[in-house]
Amino acid sequence: MEGLILKKSLGKGLDSLIRSNNGSNSSKINKNNELFISDLLPNNNQPRKKFDEESLKDLSESIKAHGLLQPITVKNNEDGKFTIIAGERRWRASQIAGIKKVPVNIINIDDKNLFELALVENIQREDLNPVEAAMAIKDLIEKYNFSNEQLIKVTGKKRASISNTLRILELPKKVLNLIIEGKISRGHAIALLALSSESEILKIAEQIVMKNLSVRDIEKIARIQKIEKESKVPDNNIYIDNLKKEMELQMGLIIKVKGNANKGKVEIRYDSMEELNNLIRFFKKNA
Repeated sequence: MEGLILKKSLGKGLDSLIRSNNGSNSSKINKNNELFISDLLPNNNQPRKKFDEESLKDLSESIKAHGLLQPITVKNNEDGKFTIIAGERRWRASQIAGIKKVPVNIINIDDKNLFELALVENIQREDLNPVEAAMAIKDLIEKYNFSNEQLIKVTGKKRASISNTLRILELPKKVLNLIIEGKISRGHAIALLALSSESEILKIAEQIVMKNLSVRDIEKIARIQKIEKESKVPDNNIYIDNLKKEMELQMGLIIKVKGNANKGKVEIRYDSMEELNNLIRFFKKNA
């Protein structure tokens, strides 16, 4: 029954998922539902990986002045420790502020729903950068076999948006680092995917940072590249097609040519030992 309630609550926000401790027998929880900060552990599967140091310092100053107003949501590990589900940033800032105890909300949840909840919490707060969001969705697919319909329900995003988010992971590692650092936006990242090669992607990514190029600038560059590429293809294809026909005529075999005038490969098909011997004789004759 608990699992059913959790499933129905995913789209309603974090508050609907929080359950009170209901008289947990943990001796570490005092009457104010507080725990020693040292008994809280970060979630290893937390979708959010990057925490801005300056932002943490600002939050720690606020906590020093006003206390931690919003409880940290945790899961009881039954070993004296508690895994953070929502509020790792507040936990980190509280450590900086020198706080010894923090208010908590405790819920019972399995690993799969723990990951879902952490993802929902970060998405609703817009705390994830595009790479973290893509990695989280990828984990839901690969680790937990989520269908497209389940992803849409959990993330609240449309199918096309989820697809574009996942495609960001196809970018070179250097570009992914720029996205994580906040130097390249999600819109820039998606526009870069339309460029013709990895070297071009890296080149334009550097220009985004150095020249402050807009998403429309990148889209324009990609359109120009596409037009230039398409304008060159017919000439290459005509040359390759004529060469293919001449080779088939000379050898009497079926030939496939893959690539362009600059680079590619030739496949020669034979269907009998006789045809293979004829091919060998052809090469010897023309060597």
